[in-house]
Amino acid sequence: MQTCLTCEKTFGGRSNQKFCSVSCKNKHHNTQNKTKEAVVLTINKALHKNWTVLNKLYQIYRSTPISVDVANAYGYDMNYFTHIHNSPIGEKYTMVYDIGFKHHIDNRIQIFPAP
Repeated sequence: MQTCLTCEKTFGGRSNQKFCSVSCKNKHHNTQNKTKEAVVLTINKALHKNWTVLNKLYQIYRSTPISVDVANAYGYDMNYFTHIHNSPIGEKYTMVYDIGFKHHIDNRIQIFPAP
């Protein structure tokens, strides 16, 4: 007799069987995956918010340089971006999926859609 890892009932069956039913097996694996995927979901949520903010700011200001404080006021988090794009002329763009910005010296950013 084995004890189910999920509901702790005793059951008979193969000697290497860990769960009394498919339902208990699914519950166990869903619980394990939920904790693993929580980190990914948190990051994706932050990336989506940043993407939304950049799109909104681009609709308002187009390519006019704006203060980083304006982006932060809209909820942009500088810690989350998807990649850095280096242009052929050496400019560095911080990208969130298909939209990004380049930093200016005076604490301003200029938003651009992906080339």
